[in-house]
Amino acid sequence: MRGSIFVRAVLLCGTALAVPAQAKQLPGPRILKIDLRVEGSEGWQTKVSSEKGTISERFFLATVLEPSDSLDAMNPLDPDSIRKAQETSARQIANVQKIQDRNRALAPAAAPNAAMQQQVNQAIMQSYARCKGDEACIKAAVMQSNPGLMTPPPGATMKPGIPDTSTASPEERAVYRQWFGVEGCPGKFRATRNDVSQGSVADVGASKPWNHEARFDIAQAKSSLCLSYPMSVVNEEAGTLFLPGFLFPEIPAVQKSMGAVTTAVPGEIAAWAAKTLKGAPLSGTNSETINLTRPILVLPLANASYKGSVKVTMTWSLTEGYKAGAALPDQ
Repeated sequence: MRGSIFVRAVLLCGTALAVPAQAKQLPGPRILKIDLRVEGSEGWQTKVSSEKGTISERFFLATVLEPSDSLDAMNPLDPDSIRKAQETSARQIANVQKIQDRNRALAPAAAPNAAMQQQVNQAIMQSYARCKGDEACIKAAVMQSNPGLMTPPPGATMKPGIPDTSTASPEERAVYRQWFGVEGCPGKFRATRNDVSQGSVADVGASKPWNHEARFDIAQAKSSLCLSYPMSVVNEEAGTLFLPGFLFPEIPAVQKSMGAVTTAVPGEIAAWAAKTLKGAPLSGTNSETINLTRPILVLPLANASYKGSVKVTMTWSLTEGYKAGAALPDQ
């Protein structure tokens, strides 16, 4: 049926979320840098026992991300963008249904012949790349190939109750570029902790020391570090960056008084960093004081009252270009 041919054109348009980025020159590889510093204190106490600690930490990484060669209309790292895409999809489905109803009401009794079918299919395919997913452009190309397809057949008139499809909502513009990690990419990181606590716990006949520390300074080159960032997104119109989080290497760093520890970023600090790096400028610095709910270093007794607070400062960028073989920055 003629209506079904046109519906195919609309569906082709509706599913074209990625379009070639021809308006601008494609960016080259860029260096992703993140530098996170943590300073503060924490402690706990009971009626007879207590422990107080100081926190001083730094986590730095640098690696290389590669850009995709197309722009998308949806940002998979932004819940608001996902919601808009879902609403757009719902509108497209509703609009296709209206088009189907309208064309059924206007369609002639005779089915299109093979020549007409081939002519319209060719028009759709040829116009798809040129129109870049623009529905109005595709409609015009189809009409030009066969004007009778989009107009009522001779003697037909619009009947009351036929859906109006002329007020479809505009689609979201393609402004998001995805950035990927590629196997073998260069990378380096540095994790420094100088966390120390002092305290005591009540014991039979006397109190005993209850001290802990995490001290290390680990710096390494790490090939394929970028694979920790399998997909990041830049809004090229707004100049904002969306990262999946602050994904830092976990390297064992055994401490005498703590047992097995790693270079992992403490949970509440990592959560703050991840939130900050969603919708952030392409480069910038942000600081905030976080009231901790979970200990970083100290080991409270079961009935202890815990309190902790740290100031976190993070600097980041995805603006510096990278040439193969060049050394990555240390800060």
